[in-house]
Amino acid sequence: MIPRLIIAFTLLLGLVLCNNLGTWSVENGYSPGVDKNYIFLSNTSTNEERITSERVRGKFTIYCDGVRLSISINWGEYANLSTANVYYYIRDYGLWEDNWNMSNSGEISYASDPLLLLMQLTTTDSLAIGIRPKYLNEIRYYFNINGLTEIINSNQDIFGEYSQIIGKVFHDRDKTSEKVNQDNMLNDYISKEMDIRSLRVKLFDNDKFVFRPIWYESKLEASHNISADDSKIIYYNRWLKKKGTLFTHKDIRVTRMFVKAPKIIPYKDITDVEIKGNIVSGYRIHINNRYLTRFSRTEKEKVEQIKKFIVNRSIYSKTS
Repeated sequence: MIPRLIIAFTLLLGLVLCNNLGTWSVENGYSPGVDKNYIFLSNTSTNEERITSERVRGKFTIYCDGVRLSISINWGEYANLSTANVYYYIRDYGLWEDNWNMSNSGEISYASDPLLLLMQLTTTDSLAIGIRPKYLNEIRYYFNINGLTEIINSNQDIFGEYSQIIGKVFHDRDKTSEKVNQDNMLNDYISKEMDIRSLRVKLFDNDKFVFRPIWYESKLEASHNISADDSKIIYYNRWLKKKGTLFTHKDIRVTRMFVKAPKIIPYKDITDVEIKGNIVSGYRIHINNRYLTRFSRTEKEKVEQIKKFIVNRSIYSKTS
């Protein structure tokens, strides 16, 4: 906990001291491979780092062509192989870290969730980002990203085609009456995605939980009475993929042995969530004072994270 606080403090201090050297370079063009227009943005860090030899600046890039969105950072020299732990700090959302894929040269990291990061970036004018390289000291860069929101707004035909959420957030953004709703929509999206990320981090080593994309879609659609259009978040596989607990964006669906129809609880109907049981028999989730489902082979702190996720979804459903 202490190291994370130190990193957060130093990143915040760097943002405060960040000067205005960083500016966006914008390149528009046409991609024949997907038959669409593209936009390529690049930004140079306001500070330099000595990695192995001379001092270099980092380069932050965003690419979108309506089909693919990619966000990456070039550290200037070799930083890591395969995947690396990248952390970043954004005001209002604090310190976040994740494993990003690396280029073959080991110099470039690619964001694991570029849409979430892009949406977070539209809420601030500065970014502090670092990497923990293998066998080397940490590399940390600061970027002045002021103006990104205006660039996205001016290229809605490209960004909006990639994601419906971008189109909704930036549509008629300058109208005061609409801006509040758009800001609420943006905050709602970011908060929900951050909840999913937190849950994934907590449960990543438990093979009973399967996150999106779920690879046995047809079995879930049949057993849990859902369609291909329902957005699935996570599935707790209790028995041979046929019985378990499915969390979608709208509700919780539980199938049990010898019961054909799943029990469905919409988040908007949830008023109370409790945890009962123990590690031996499994921890049980009770919703609205009634037993709903049980999680075996799962530590209590992880079930607590599931409870937090359910409570937050219930709150979101009542306010959105």
